[in-house]
Amino acid sequence: MEGFELAGINIPARQVSGDYFDYIKVDEDRLGVVIADVSGKGVPASLIMAICRSALRAEARGSVSPAEVLRKVNRQLYPDIKEDMFISMAYIILDHTNASVTLSRGGHDAPLLYRARTGEVEKLKPPGMALGIDSGDVFDRITGDISVPLETDDCLVLYTDGITEALDADGDEFGPERMIRSVQASAGEGAAGLIAQNDDITLIVIRKT
Repeated sequence: MEGFELAGINIPARQVSGDYFDYIKVDEDRLGVVIADVSGKGVPASLIMAICRSALRAEARGSVSPAEVLRKVNRQLYPDIKEDMFISMAYIILDHTNASVTLSRGGHDAPLLYRARTGEVEKLKPPGMALGIDSGDVFDRITGDISVPLETDDCLVLYTDGITEALDADGDEFGPERMIRSVQASAGEGAAGLIAQNDDITLIVIRKT
């Protein structure tokens, strides 16, 4: 997309994945980017995610509010999700006309925003809850949008908990702080270069060019 550099990767823990990421054309000036994780693994999780993908793509076209899209998707998914399942999701809309992102988060790990000018990393935490838990009354009230301006070489990193919960040979988790240090160390290599520094599950990097 004009003004942005994107890269994404998914490595399933089994033959099929309960993680999902996608790029969706909203209109001529905007691109939607989504990352999601179904509780559980294997075929049941993948089937729910396939339903989620279909609903999200249908609702995303032309809608400039990520939160409104998540509200509609949640209402569609709720009747089909078992009581012990839910979907965490982060959905952002890139707008190249004003160099900004608008973000909504449904119970998902907070995306990381790397500021090239300062080298600092901040967590973006708009309010929201996981999809499929509530029919819509509470979900609609809690879920909201935040908009963030981007400057050249700023990077936005979306990821699933397979990244931060990855274990090393000693059984220690990678963890959020190491994740932040990895972003700071690798952001200068661009979107694809930053992804190459991580080796687990699902990761999306968006760099403002």
